[in-house]
Amino acid sequence: MKILVVEDDLEIRELIGYFLEKESYIVDKVDNGLDALKILKKNKHDAIVLDLMIPGLDGKNLAKIVKTLPEEYGTPKIIMVTAKTEIEDVLEGLEIGADDYLRKPFDPRELVLRIKKLISSERREDKVEKEDNYKFEDIIIDNSKHMVTYKGNEIEFSKKEYDLLSLLIRNKGLVVTRDKILDEVWSSSYYTGDRTVDVYISKLRDKLPILADYIHTVKGVGYKLKEKK
Repeated sequence: MKILVVEDDLEIRELIGYFLEKESYIVDKVDNGLDALKILKKNKHDAIVLDLMIPGLDGKNLAKIVKTLPEEYGTPKIIMVTAKTEIEDVLEGLEIGADDYLRKPFDPRELVLRIKKLISSERREDKVEKEDNYKFEDIIIDNSKHMVTYKGNEIEFSKKEYDLLSLLIRNKGLVVTRDKILDEVWSSSYYTGDRTVDVYISKLRDKLPILADYIHTVKGVGYKLKEKK
């Protein structure tokens, strides 16, 4: 497994590399976004440890490019690390495609565990054959095209929104806990807590107002997509 570490602080970069190499990962290390794109295109890494505040091309724009051009850069899992602590920064990082998020300072051993979880999660997804379509009322999720339509009209969703809607529809009639949502949609339950889930539920309701009548909050537990009687 190949990991790319993009971090401009030499001490932190070397520390992360040390712990990853102890786990027998092949590690490349760079200190700026432009060099990161060059080496990523060449080596097609399985995961990227990405600092948001890097020179040349910042972490947010780097993540956007990587997620937009999989034919150029592959489909690496992205775990962002940053000193920022505001929830808006966390949500923005997730919105642009990060698979996980870790705030500085952090224990490198936790970072290694998260990377293992992200990679193992991707392997499980590859082994499970997904249905091509999921349907709820007039909402259709087409997995073959990664597209959501409502009454035949395409609705734009970010990856996290798409995954959350898919999870709720697959489990319609059942209570889906916040922990399950964080685990399956973000592959983690450590960094943001309940508010992240609540914000994304609100996004779904805004984009598909019909869901306001069907997504029910189960206080202290999670959410339930209630089936029509």
